[in-house]
Formats: sequence, C-alpha cells, structure tokens
Amino acid sequence: MRPLAHLADPDDAIAFPAFYALTAPAIRAIARGPLHRARHVGAACHAPVGPGGCAECEATVDDLILNSFARLRGPLPTTRSGEPVRELALVREHLISPQAAYEDTAALAHVLRGPAAEGEESWLRAARAQLIHYPLSHLEERIRRDDAVRRGAAARPDRDLRQAVWATPLRTDPATLDMLIFAVFRARRGASRRDIPADLCERHGLSPYEARRQMDAALLRLRILNPAFYTANLDVEPFTGIPWAAGYAHSAHGLEREAAQETLRQLTTPGRTCRRAYEAVIAGICAAGHGDCADPVGLAMASMDLARPSARRLVRTLVSLVAAAGPDWSEARCSIDSIVATRVHREHVLILTGLGPDEAALAQVAVRS
Repeated sequence: MRPLAHLADPDDAIAFPAFYALTAPAIRAIARGPLHRARHVGAACHAPVGPGGCAECEATVDDLILNSFARLRGPLPTTRSGEPVRELALVREHLISPQAAYEDTAALAHVLRGPAAEGEESWLRAARAQLIHYPLSHLEERIRRDDAVRRGAAARPDRDLRQAVWATPLRTDPATLDMLIFAVFRARRGASRRDIPADLCERHGLSPYEARRQMDAALLRLRILNPAFYTANLDVEPFTGIPWAAGYAHSAHGLEREAAQETLRQLTTPGRTCRRAYEAVIAGICAAGHGDCADPVGLAMASMDLARPSARRLVRTLVSLVAAAGPDWSEARCSIDSIVATRVHREHVLILTGLGPDEAALAQVAVRS
C-alpha cells in the first residue's frame, strides 16, 4: 500500500510515485478521447510494442501528469479576484491530516476515475476537479493548436486572416474570409475537404456548388499571396515530403520508371473498371504538384466511394507512382480536365489491401460489383 500522505512528503522522490498512482489512471482515461480526435482523426493510437498509445500521445499524458503534480506542490494558485483556490487548499489540508496516512492511493485512484458520487468526501471531489479535470480542460483544442504551431502553422490563423496586413486583399469579400477561416480549422481537424456547412452557405446566399467554387478560388488566392502560411496551415498531407511536389525532380532508375509507367497504364487502360476515377485522381495529384487547388483525397473518396483513410492510402501510393513515372508523363496520360469533365460511374467498389506510403506499386486491387 502506498499511503495518500506520501503526496505531502517534501521529497519529490516519495511524493511523485504516490501522486502518479492516484491520478494517472484518471488522466489517461479522460485524455484518451481528446488526443485521439486531435491527432488521429478519432481513431485509436497504439504503441509499436506492448500496451499504451503512440509516443507522442504518451509524452503528452506524461506532461499533463507532471503539470498537475506541479500545481499541487507549487504555490497555491489564486482566482482572478486574488482569492486562493479553495478546492486545492482543501486537498492540501487533507493530505497532511492523520486520516491520509491510512488511505490507499490505488483504491482512491479507482474512485477518482469515475464520476462524482453522492455523499463523496469534499476533498476527493475537489481533487478530481483540481488535479484531473482542470489540467485537461480544452485539451483537444490546445493539442490541435500546439501541434499546428510545432509544424510551423499559426497559433491563431483566424486572427492572422482578420488582422494581418498581408491578408488585406483577402478581406475585401466577407464570404471569402469566412471560407478561408473555415478551411483552416477544417484542415486542422482533419475533416473532409468536401464538406461545407449549410449555415455557412446560407449566411452568404451561396449554393453548395458555388460555395465550393468560391472556396477553391480563395484557397488559390491565399496560396499565391502567402505560400508559407498556406503550406503551414493548409498543405495536403499526402504530398508532405514528396520531392517533385516541393519543386525538384524525383530521380527514378530506368526500371523503376518503366514499372511505374506500366502500372499507371494498366490502371488507365480504356475499358478498365474505374479507369475514369483513376484518371481523375492522378490528374488531381499532378495539379497539386503544380500548385493548383486540387483535392485528390476528396476525389478518391467521391469517385470510388472510399472512406478517408482508404482514400489517403490510395493517394499516397499513386503519388509514389506518379513521382517515379514522371509528373509530365502522368499528366499527359491523364488530362487535368478529368477533374472537372469526368463523371465517375459508381458501379463498383474498390477493396484495397496492403497499401502504404512507401510502396512503389499498388499492392492488390480487387473489384466487386
């Protein structure tokens, strides 16, 4: 048994293990959802080996626990009016009480992980509020913002678009400004680029088609006006780190180039099922490589009825093929007009297996009616 009174020990080497045993289960349980939504588009993350989450999420949880420990051990915080936070003072008083020497942190951790119960001791309710919920407040928004800033994006992109001098030309039309702000936060949340809220369309009297056209035009204008802001806040994930998309040639050996070209020929052979869909997605990849506003992932989702993760995997593989085959060759093979002119018949559903970002060819494509 690790007594609760250890949390009040002056030696951090004694106090922290007891604090960890008391708070870590609750902090991990509550942080799991916001972290998965902020970093993994709602999917669970897993450690490479053994239980636990990915390294990034595990590090964030560790930081949250350390920050909560520092809050308990540091100077008593005050409210905006200058009054000491009474709940935290109540917790500290209980830790030095005689009763704390006989309370087990492991048993109390199970109670802290659950919701407040009727008749619960006041210090325990205060501990849940001050040591668990307060450090995790607005966690999803904070993680999204901090991760974006770490990638070089703006902490407050909406403020930059509304106030920065460089963005003045973008503020001449209220609809354009609202579209750009929505696009930035949509990208930060990993949402589909096809979705424009109905209330945003109604606010500016636009149909969904008109809103999409206006957003594409606004994104193109933003990319021309401030490429650094666009890249940091809106760049499409599948093209990150692809050499030809960054402006220099992809060096492929002769055999690799021939193999990639042959694979693309097979995918775009007249009469092949979903040929038009492949042409549209490949053309979108070439357009994005030229800096045009194109959404190959969205095209793959719409034309092939794929979920976003499957569409992203397909685009990553096609990006590698296009880079190896040569963007000019690929563009000639699949006219960029396919993005606009082609209507894809959804007569078949693709089953994708084995796709990954580093593969040089499609692993396996099975088609069923």
